[in-house]
Amino acid sequence: MKRIFTTQTLLIILLTMLFTLAACAGCVLWLCGGVARLEVLSKQNAVLDVIEEHYIGDYDLSELSDASASAMVSTLGDSWSYYMTAERYEAYRQTLANTSGGIGVTVAPDEKTGGFAVYAVTEDSPAEGAGIAEGDVIVSLNGEDLRGLTTAEFKALLGEQEGEFELGILSNGEEKTVTLALDTIYYSPVAYTMLDDSIGYIDINNFETGAAADAIAAIEELTGEGAAAFIFDVRTNPGGLLTELTELLDYLLPEGDIYVSVDESGEETVYTSEASCVEMPMAVLINAQTYSAAEFFAATLQEYDWATLVGENTTGKNRSQLTYLLRDGSAVHISTLMALTSNRVDLVKTGGLTPDVAAAQGTDSDEQLAAAIAYLLK
Repeated sequence: MKRIFTTQTLLIILLTMLFTLAACAGCVLWLCGGVARLEVLSKQNAVLDVIEEHYIGDYDLSELSDASASAMVSTLGDSWSYYMTAERYEAYRQTLANTSGGIGVTVAPDEKTGGFAVYAVTEDSPAEGAGIAEGDVIVSLNGEDLRGLTTAEFKALLGEQEGEFELGILSNGEEKTVTLALDTIYYSPVAYTMLDDSIGYIDINNFETGAAADAIAAIEELTGEGAAAFIFDVRTNPGGLLTELTELLDYLLPEGDIYVSVDESGEETVYTSEASCVEMPMAVLINAQTYSAAEFFAATLQEYDWATLVGENTTGKNRSQLTYLLRDGSAVHISTLMALTSNRVDLVKTGGLTPDVAAAQGTDSDEQLAAAIAYLLK
């Protein structure tokens, strides 16, 4: 009886071990995403082993990791999806907010002095607070002569500053020193002016944070100044946030659908406009670099017969993306949804937008803007 009990006990123990091993293997496969995914991870690890054991040169594991991640996303063959290193993601994050670190000046090399002439000063920026004005020339940083540097070198040197620093300025022929510090500067993506014949011109550089509010403010200010028609310029506009696009379209258009996204199962999410709208003649300037939200902005106004498109054919985009932040600060920007116009048009299938008034850009003058003005004045 004792021997039989022992054999049974051993059998139970062995079966328990087998079930435990099988469960552990199943957990590993589940955690790794299945056999196929485990094989991918195993292959990547094997390549690292070969490099570590046999490569004669130097290497950086972080760079290898970034290269591997970038290759995986680029292999998808989707030009709208890409991997960003931590450094690139930080720059991208600031782009989304239409901000950058700086002092709030636009400069260019000054041939006469060799310094950097100030062409524009951002409102409420450190530069404005320090008394820097248009026409001033920056010639030194913390006593170090900047003359002879390229603009890129000057900006890189400026970006390295921590805390307060001093700039040497030539102002009205006199040299002075100002003390300031870097800050996060908001750059409006919208510029506007009143053209002749009461035509309001609004240039939208992107649809990132603040674009809709700034464009609406421009429309209202120009309307208050007597604008009777509008030209929206979205040439070479790379697009941006869906929230900015739909906010501006909602303001401009009457009640109806304004944008449609479709998931993998074919389920639609429809974005709509309320009844209030802006009713006056409009034109939209487009070109081959009018992408993403900018392209859908033009497409929707055209489909509502709310604006005339002037310029050149756009490229065509039919996907929207989300950005997923990874643990090390890097990120994957990847297509997650199909994007359709308000009339359910796939802009890739149509080859992009075709302007109602075709116009090539002139080398010495803005022929496309001239064509838009001429159309509105007909």
